Amino acid sequence: MKIDLQKLLESLTLEQKLAQLTPAGPYKEFVVDNKFNSELAREAYPNGFFGMMVPVGIEPEVIGEWVCELYKCSAELTPIPPMVMCESLHGILGKGATMFPQSIGMGGTFDPDLMRRVGEAIGKEARAMGIRLSLAPDLDLGRDPRWGRIEETYGESSYLVRKMGEAYVEGLVSENRDYVACVKHFAAHGHPVAGINLAPVTVTPQELEDKYLPPFKAAIDAGAMSVMPAYSALNGIPCHGNKFLMDDILRQKWGFDGVVISDFGGIEMMNGFQRCTESMKESGKLAFSVGIDVEAPYPRTYRDLKALVEEGAISMEAIDKSVLRILKLKADIGLFDMQLPTIDNIRRTVRSDEHKALAREAARKSMTLLKNNGMLPINTDTCKKIAVVGPNAYVAQIGDYAIPQPELKTPLTAITERATKSDVTVFSAKGCSIYGTDTSGFAEAEEAAREADAVICIIGGQSSRGAGIGWGTEDETILTCGEGCDAHDLIPGGPQLDLVRKMIEVGKPVAIVMIDGRPETLFDAAENCDALVAAWYPGEEGSNALAELLFGDANFSGKLPVSFPRHVGQIPIYHDRVPSECGFYKSPGTPEKPGRDYVFGPTTPEFEFGYGIGYSEIKYSSLSAERVQDGIKVAVTLENAGEYNAEESVLVFVRDEVASMPQPIKKLVAFKKASLDPSKAAETEILIPNEELMFTGADMVKRLEPGWFTVMVGGLETRVYAE
Repeated sequence: MKIDLQKLLESLTLEQKLAQLTPAGPYKEFVVDNKFNSELAREAYPNGFFGMMVPVGIEPEVIGEWVCELYKCSAELTPIPPMVMCESLHGILGKGATMFPQSIGMGGTFDPDLMRRVGEAIGKEARAMGIRLSLAPDLDLGRDPRWGRIEETYGESSYLVRKMGEAYVEGLVSENRDYVACVKHFAAHGHPVAGINLAPVTVTPQELEDKYLPPFKAAIDAGAMSVMPAYSALNGIPCHGNKFLMDDILRQKWGFDGVVISDFGGIEMMNGFQRCTESMKESGKLAFSVGIDVEAPYPRTYRDLKALVEEGAISMEAIDKSVLRILKLKADIGLFDMQLPTIDNIRRTVRSDEHKALAREAARKSMTLLKNNGMLPINTDTCKKIAVVGPNAYVAQIGDYAIPQPELKTPLTAITERATKSDVTVFSAKGCSIYGTDTSGFAEAEEAAREADAVICIIGGQSSRGAGIGWGTEDETILTCGEGCDAHDLIPGGPQLDLVRKMIEVGKPVAIVMIDGRPETLFDAAENCDALVAAWYPGEEGSNALAELLFGDANFSGKLPVSFPRHVGQIPIYHDRVPSECGFYKSPGTPEKPGRDYVFGPTTPEFEFGYGIGYSEIKYSSLSAERVQDGIKVAVTLENAGEYNAEESVLVFVRDEVASMPQPIKKLVAFKKASLDPSKAAETEILIPNEELMFTGADMVKRLEPGWFTVMVGGLETRVYAE
């Protein structure tokens, strides 16, 4: 439908224009018996509204009916259709949608093509329900594992986050560009002081330019038409009132003409939380002046925009500019003639067999094997009795921004089903809880371990919540990770670490499976166990995928998207530190013999970013690097020295040996998937583009400084000169 947007804009009253700058919410006000209540909506928003979040606790078919009623009501108020919005970090935040691995697990796949397919599936399910905007993906860098929202990120590497984020956006919006991806949190939200959510972030201008901004620019280029500012203050200025970010960078430098939507309550936080404004009215004025078009989830500060216009503090020209952006966005995605959802299409699309199979594939590829002394895969010829213990054996953890689904298959159930096929007996015991101090279950767990030939100990955290902090569904569930659930330590909650130690003391082979949204520190347990798996929050098919991997029906291929510290005291620790962050003396000490730089320990992580093994050893050889016009062409030979089919993520790092500003000891600049048959070898070629060799200098100019670069792949190194 061709719409004369300027004419439409001119036909609107001031009240109707201002209504487009705020969603109607919270949605609970308009849900009666799971149906949209038009009478309440008309009374509260007689001039219409930008849109509305979908209810998070109702089934897809009911959401479809709810959307139809919403559109009918909106049409009676204004000629402008509403934008139906949702959260979709790893699946639509709605009861019954397909839940994929949480973002940090997807980062561990190092597979943008897989991420693109997941985004496409999420977009199809959303469209079927009548949803046309997702508050996703999260493009923060996961730089502090104490921060509970690290699970929502794709990891610590700017390059990895950029590639996974743009792939998600491409899949979500599709080639038709008829869906809105609202990327968040702009910018640098993932490195808060002390790991505390909403805390300030301080980064250098060069770090901002080279690390924190590129994922957002790439996502916008890939088709993201909306941006959400971060709650935090960047270098002392709240992002919701930050002209440098929201106007100088986003609008002026990048030319972004999409819609900026506030994080929920983010504008009002500048008043009561960050104390940067004298009133809510002043907060709204500041946010609007820097370019935030829409206040979400409802008008707490933008309710004063009319008064500000009448006072002359905000011009009608500025109001019209924002409203026109919104009208254009709605027209561009076809909202004015959108086909309303139908029950048949919802049932065909949401949680289709194809999407569930994709969820299992993603779960398999997200899990990372960190250690294996030959215990895995489980040899069902010699291992006829298995003990499955630990609190996360008894629940399917899917991560935050997801509806808890107690009906999902647990790891214990999946492992038992798989074991039964091979006539393997499973003993089980919870042992303890994820939190608290109760160790009364240890005795039962020890008894199960003594009866078994091997032990699978499944521990970790929990963050399943129907929504974020302060909105959506709230209950009494105790959470250890996710939004607002930050950690002062990285030890598994409650007495879980002691449970693992008890299992090791029994003397049977022990495999530890960590199901969590952040890295965990296991100290001696990691050293003394026989196998160690980082499973993250693997989505609705995670339990089945875990069983397949443990029994060797599939091979591990995941690699760590974040570094695992040896101790929380090492934070911040990530792969792309500059040399001076790694210590000067290089003489790590022990409790028995103190040393330097840390008196009682090394400065290196327990498991480094990008680490991960499988059931077949992958040997790297014949690394070469050649300067070509477009960058550096890297070639390396990979050999599958084992008996299992393998899929290897070939990660390429570089180090700029001499630069005018200190550069990382290694930074990820390229990666590529390679599939290898058993006992086969193949050469893989990868291009490092010129822009990945550049950095922003003291003068804020980005350049490639001539000099030697060390290229690192699979433990091998070579040098090449580039200019």
